[in-house]
Amino acid sequence: MKKSILVTLMSLVSASVLATEVTKDNYVEAETDWYFSGVQEKSGVNSWMHDAPVSIENQQVIRSNRDVVYSIAIVDVSEGATFTVPESEHYQLIHIMDELHLSHQVVSRGESLTISANDINGEYVYVLARTKIAGDDTAQRQQQLKIVANAARPYPSKGFAEDDVKALRQALVMEFIEGKAKILEHKSFVKELEQADPISYLYATAVGYGGLPSYEAQYLPYVVGGGSAKECQTFNMPKPELDYENGGFFSLTTYDTAGWIVEDNFYIGHENMKDNGETFEVVFNCPDVAHSVDVQEGWTGVWRFYKPSNEMAFIEFIDSIRGVSVQ
Repeated sequence: MKKSILVTLMSLVSASVLATEVTKDNYVEAETDWYFSGVQEKSGVNSWMHDAPVSIENQQVIRSNRDVVYSIAIVDVSEGATFTVPESEHYQLIHIMDELHLSHQVVSRGESLTISANDINGEYVYVLARTKIAGDDTAQRQQQLKIVANAARPYPSKGFAEDDVKALRQALVMEFIEGKAKILEHKSFVKELEQADPISYLYATAVGYGGLPSYEAQYLPYVVGGGSAKECQTFNMPKPELDYENGGFFSLTTYDTAGWIVEDNFYIGHENMKDNGETFEVVFNCPDVAHSVDVQEGWTGVWRFYKPSNEMAFIEFIDSIRGVSVQ
């Protein structure tokens, strides 16, 4: 009995000693390991976890979005794997990330892509599919997404302490909110490390893990002037130039300071905003207004713009509205 207790204590001490310290230098790998391990615990490898629309009760990652439903998987690509998105009239894609939150490859409607360990960092990928919520067949369209992998080994966790990952994530998010770091959209979610701006690479992982590359989507991670719970605030978004005819759209999702959904009325798509001609209007904490969103003290928000008409021009557009305030 004493021997059993001693062995248990030694195991706990050993696990504590072996836990890798999380620093800014290894944070991206640690954050990725946190996501990989969490998904594997729920669904294993090479198996889709098709999610329902996000809500307070249903959110798998920070700053989840309501205008699409997610499908998530961890895939062993050591011997190759093929990812396929069916033909569809609605926005749908498979987004592939490696163990360093790089190799942001996108498989669009009607396409297939085969990758192996030679194409990425590590031997596993985090696969995040997005299927636009439209009509009654959304779940059916999710089910048509395909993964064909030639190996199925469990993902080996790298031993980072979960509490350390969460603590550094929150610290980085707060530094970003306080204006201590700027994220360059086109140098955040990239295929090779050489293409990344180091600051953007670090902070974008904390602020918006799993973000799409800027040619596919762009983000305004925080509404300037937000954070207050003052009643009836107003924000006017200048009309963005998106490829609306081919599925382009935009939306606003709101969160608490840490990036989690805390209100039932947390989201609005552009089709439900007030069209003022040159701008789309959103209000906050105005219960009698149809285009109102509920927020709490310390709230944050993410604007998501899908299919920009011109990648680099849209980056300038994003920069031009960073200083527009909630009134």
